[in-house]
Amino acid sequence: MRVLIGEADFLKKRLGLENLSTLEAWQLATAEKPIPPATVYLDLSGCFAKYRPNNTPSDAWWIVHAPTHTLNELPPQTIRLNAWPGFAAGPDWEMAWEGGKAEQIATETCSLLNKNPIRVPDQIGFVGARILASIIQEALLLNDEGAASKTDIDLAMRLGTNYPRGPFEWAETIGWEEVREVVERMRDEG
Repeated sequence: MRVLIGEADFLKKRLGLENLSTLEAWQLATAEKPIPPATVYLDLSGCFAKYRPNNTPSDAWWIVHAPTHTLNELPPQTIRLNAWPGFAAGPDWEMAWEGGKAEQIATETCSLLNKNPIRVPDQIGFVGARILASIIQEALLLNDEGAASKTDIDLAMRLGTNYPRGPFEWAETIGWEEVREVVERMRDEG
């Protein structure tokens, strides 16, 4: 059995779905309820990235949103996923896993969700979140210097680079705290 963790509205938004009926192979569970035993858990919120509920099988696989941690900081049998808003809704998922059965689990799970797993290096922020967090950080510096307003910077990025959102709009959508964590972890790794 496979369990998708999260509230229906959150999951629809993160996955870019109109309804959850396309997820027939999944049982839905919330972090507030007891989570049923399963072989694979998918946690797009990342609430179980570092810790697992006591009632879940020790041999279960966890695919978790974890841009601010590497695999060696997480429990065994974890596959990392970048599920920032807007990222998980697309057809390709940035993921990091160790060899062996993890690749099979990632591929099978993504197939059930009509996603394509893209294996990237096991680094803080993956690739997309590193780039976007750096752009947001640069936009903050530009704004702090008084060179441009937040509105002008967002407009320039949407029109000039065809981004779906400007850096400040992205940060609001993702959450400033998550962006800050990625930037700080990237800085700490040197």
